[in-house]
Amino acid sequence: MKRPAEELPESKRKTAKAGHKSTPGGQPPERKARQPQTNETEQQKDAYLQVGRYLFEQFSIPAFRSHATVCLVDRDRIQFYHANHSVILVSSAINFSQNYQGDGVDKFIAIVIGFSQLSLRDNGILHDLHNGRLFADNKKLVTSGAHREAAQMQEGNKLVLKGGKLKRPVTLTYGEVISHEPSLAGRATAVLEVKSSSLWKDLDLVAKISWPGSNRVAESVFLEKAVETAESSAEDKWALKHLPQVLFAQDVVFGADSTHERVAKLFENPEFVDPRRKLVYERRALRIIVQERLYPLNTLTEVEDIAQVFLDVACGTCFRSSSWVSYTHTNLVHRWLYLRAGILHRDFSLNNIMYRTIIEENENGDLEEKVYGVLTDFDLASWKEDLDDKYKQTSQQRTGTPPFMAQGLLDGSEPLHLYRHDLESLFYVMLIVATRYEIEPTTKKQRGGLRARRGLKDLPYQDWFNQASYKALAYSKSNFFLKPTYLDLSPAFEDFRGWLVDFRRSFLEGFRSKQDYVELHQHKGDGLGGEVVATFDEETLGGHVDYSALIHPVSKLKGKLGELIVRYNPPP
Repeated sequence: MKRPAEELPESKRKTAKAGHKSTPGGQPPERKARQPQTNETEQQKDAYLQVGRYLFEQFSIPAFRSHATVCLVDRDRIQFYHANHSVILVSSAINFSQNYQGDGVDKFIAIVIGFSQLSLRDNGILHDLHNGRLFADNKKLVTSGAHREAAQMQEGNKLVLKGGKLKRPVTLTYGEVISHEPSLAGRATAVLEVKSSSLWKDLDLVAKISWPGSNRVAESVFLEKAVETAESSAEDKWALKHLPQVLFAQDVVFGADSTHERVAKLFENPEFVDPRRKLVYERRALRIIVQERLYPLNTLTEVEDIAQVFLDVACGTCFRSSSWVSYTHTNLVHRWLYLRAGILHRDFSLNNIMYRTIIEENENGDLEEKVYGVLTDFDLASWKEDLDDKYKQTSQQRTGTPPFMAQGLLDGSEPLHLYRHDLESLFYVMLIVATRYEIEPTTKKQRGGLRARRGLKDLPYQDWFNQASYKALAYSKSNFFLKPTYLDLSPAFEDFRGWLVDFRRSFLEGFRSKQDYVELHQHKGDGLGGEVVATFDEETLGGHVDYSALIHPVSKLKGKLGELIVRYNPPP
């Protein structure tokens, strides 16, 4: 709760206008006695939301913006709101009325003078990042005036990269914004088309600009490890077709005199109104990654291509000589990352499953364009060796995109992130695609792809996207498994039914098995009079959700999904 401004003595208070409704900085029209305010008025909420919108607009342009400050003035009071991707700070209100007996007027004058002298960097616009080592000549990034088509603001501007593993500076020209997720506290990831006239000139490129936690392992480090592992042996090289190709990656960590660090120091020994809430301040770094452009799942127009992408990010092969190969002899790409490279992705979502196309010879010797699924966005990934009992804290394990997160992570009942949690997330992605989307063919006027189903009053599982809390979302997902209902699949994805039903059944049996175990074998001395049996196998939900749960149903696919391409045949 914000602190109120210094109160005026009763005889010095200004008389409020009749009918005036106070906002955060104002005084209520009548007050018999000062009472602590516990509920916000509608006017206060409107003011807070308006300030939030102003701040959000400051971050809505995908440039290098580190922070923003907005002031709220209500008659003779001023209050400041500051956001910097890590936290949102709200200052005490300052009363600058001439009738106020205090130093409010002096503070107000000092604030006006101070703000008038701020540089672009002081205002959070990072136009001078080059410092001789990293970027150069970036002033043009902020020369365009703000307008309603903010997504096009930087198109045509140039970004000069220096440092990292580059032997010479490389100039990139910005194209359109592909995606942008502005946030006041968060990664605020922006992805833009870029072109290079020198290095990488034959590649379609994107630049990814984000603000991850500075203590997290960089996405590029995980991908370098994965690529190194794939290139280390002939039997692993197939995985290169399913990994993003990173060409440049660099983090910007802010110095001790930066606004970011000065704000962070405020949290070194903080005092909390509620001592039970020990909030941890997370420093963030500016990260830029340049990589080969990949394409989103929603641009595919054939159901077999969509199934192939799911298969690629999950498994390398499912068939051999038209016969089913036991899951122990198949290769899971996601599983390969876990076992061979020691990486757990931890953030399966619709946006993180993409594809690339490669022109190859088919069985007849003709050239054709083939689709390869690619797992992207390793910002929340972890090393397998770090996921142990030392990290059994929900704050460290509960990562991902809520509608696609495993229920045990959402409600905190399973604090350790396991491989099968990612399998559960993959199931949710497949379910959402098959129930909420239809495929629209390409026409002369527009490109086809996945489109939200029309003709439905409500899209299936809409409550998963609208839940107000993690626990409520976990409860909804638990009911989905424990009280299974008919899957309302889009007609285009009817061939997915057997795959999804079998996959769901594996989780249902696993959750029921765990429920039975918890009820019967919790601890010694729980009143049951028996010894505790072997601990429950959380990794596979009692043996029900192993890797065959995903792979085995594929052997029964029919229709358009009956002839999926074999990517990789590992030796038995």
